[in-house]
Amino acid sequence: MGLFDDGNEAKRKQNLRELEDKRCRFAERMQKEGFAPARMLLVSTEQGGLIGLSRVNGRLCVVVGPDFGGEGEFELEEYDHPVVSREQHLEPAEGLGGIFGFGKKGSVGYYLILQRPEPKEPLRIPVIANKNSALVCTKKNPLLDLRRRRGDANVVWDMKPVEKSMMAKIDKEIEELLHS
Repeated sequence: MGLFDDGNEAKRKQNLRELEDKRCRFAERMQKEGFAPARMLLVSTEQGGLIGLSRVNGRLCVVVGPDFGGEGEFELEEYDHPVVSREQHLEPAEGLGGIFGFGKKGSVGYYLILQRPEPKEPLRIPVIANKNSALVCTKKNPLLDLRRRRGDANVVWDMKPVEKSMMAKIDKEIEELLHS
């Protein structure tokens, strides 16, 4: 019996396998449909899901992935004239700001809110330093790669944590996607 042999670890590994199966099915479907954006911004959600933003044929394309361990499949939504707003986010640091494990580091950023047709709720896309992660994909896109990832992997693990120094680059990418 190994160090990590328990029910929670087995469930986590099962969730990872199911998520990778869903991703592979989605990548195959997108290849058949000819969906291959030149650039895509991938953003992780607070529940461990994934959102991808790209522009194809003048339309905003949004990939919405299931939350980690959640139900549902990866979906592609397309918008001609997206209605988007921003909601600022500020969480002040507490204690020693996370130094030496004391207190919380705090976070700053915003939620990009995309209005979707009924009955879907608006999509809240977090772009928050110290809270989530993001990746700008050009040639190599781990979401649309047809090869199965080795071991128990998650696309979100390829992304870098959003830091304040990255916010300007992400903002520029979002503006280009929304207004191209």
